[in-house]
Amino acid sequence: MQCPKCGNDIPVTAEPCEVQQGKVYSVLHWFGTLLLMFIPVVNIVLLFVWAFSNKVSKNKKNWAIASLFIAVIIIIILIILYAMLVAMFNRIFGG
Repeated sequence: MQCPKCGNDIPVTAEPCEVQQGKVYSVLHWFGTLLLMFIPVVNIVLLFVWAFSNKVSKNKKNWAIASLFIAVIIIIILIILYAMLVAMFNRIFGG
């Protein structure tokens, strides 16, 4: 058996390593984070700060990146729907 990080052989008699977990945020912490997302402009700024900062935990960083991806997808869908709506009204009303 080999170490997945360095590739060295692991002795058969070696003890298994403990799985190291990152900091676990409390429910209150996540509640506050979600409350901040309801404040216009602040939410966008904080998402970019958390997504591209190395000072926040990996969990919050991944959550911020996923939130930005979802926001971009929603904006693209809305643009497509708006274009379809404009085309429909132009066809109906001959504009």
